[in-house]
Amino acid sequence: MKLGILGGSFNPVHIGHLIVAEEVYWRHGLSRVLFIPAYLPPHKGAEGLAEARYRYEMVRLAIKGNRHFKVSDIEIARGEKSYTVETVELLLKQYEKACDLYLIIGADTLQELPSWKEIGRLSGLCHMAVVNRPGSSTAGEAFSQLIPILGREKVEEMQRLSVQIPPIGISSTEIRARLREGRQIKYLVPEAVEEYIRKKELYGS
Repeated sequence: MKLGILGGSFNPVHIGHLIVAEEVYWRHGLSRVLFIPAYLPPHKGAEGLAEARYRYEMVRLAIKGNRHFKVSDIEIARGEKSYTVETVELLLKQYEKACDLYLIIGADTLQELPSWKEIGRLSGLCHMAVVNRPGSSTAGEAFSQLIPILGREKVEEMQRLSVQIPPIGISSTEIRARLREGRQIKYLVPEAVEEYIRKKELYGS
């Protein structure tokens, strides 16, 4: 099994997340993509973060109907800060190592990798599929800076596994701002997610 892992706060999940997951799924012939909402992201504060149960449900609604997308509460169930290396280890135990894990990360995250918990060990447990936007100049520099930390062989693998996606221009931050200002978010999130946000009055909607 080739299992993709797409983690994040998903605050809220939006169309861009789904496009990223679908592109990596097809490009690398994955068996499925597992969406993993964080209970508390280690690199972000909790301010403005919707309750984990709401974010989980929004992801569930967003991916409903896509047979190769699944959502997991593996980080929410722990009820503490979510470190990727710990999540990957738990998944390997859960699947009894009978799978290859592909960690899906954005190119803008590359510069943060050196500060991730046990990044060296993490890189040995999974493949890393970096999603890049056309014309991005930061990815090349970030890859070079990772060589002393992860080794040239691992960085070259990350470059081979990189996936380019069309510019999307949607962010959870923008969606939350629109909701606070009473503006519409139609077509930025799946319809079921928008209905859920309105129903639960999330983000000041």
